[in-house]
Amino acid sequence: MENKIGIDFHGVISSFPELFEQFCREIRKCGIKVYIISGGPKNDIMHYLNKHRIEYDHIWAIIDHCDKEGQVSYFDDGSFQVPTELWNRAKAEYCAKENIEFHIDDSNIYGKYFVTPYCKYDINNGICELRTGLKVDFKDPIKAADIVAEFIKK
Repeated sequence: MENKIGIDFHGVISSFPELFEQFCREIRKCGIKVYIISGGPKNDIMHYLNKHRIEYDHIWAIIDHCDKEGQVSYFDDGSFQVPTELWNRAKAEYCAKENIEFHIDDSNIYGKYFVTPYCKYDINNGICELRTGLKVDFKDPIKAADIVAEFIKK
């Protein structure tokens, strides 16, 4: 079985791309696949990641998934709506389905739906924390990759 982590884009990678560029490179050296999991859209995220040379293995976007499932309402002004409950559960369901072993996200709302270990990222201090108390400090992305890899490979 492949080892996989999920990382949110908006509010996590987009907050400190230079740190996550290093983290993603290092975690992939450990043989762990990087899944960027976000609201989307996928093409915008892919462009940003490539521009900042952030390595990844897969991108999954809620909006693209919900659009394929016919769960998005589009409006004349260019806005859209996905039912709140579907949106809030989407990342957790995707991580469970894809056997993602560790997810980093900044949302308080999404975390309650996860069975995958959910590391709540705090943009103010650059630290994510699991419910178990494990803390990962992304100000040192190389050490952060070592801690996450050790957690996953236990």
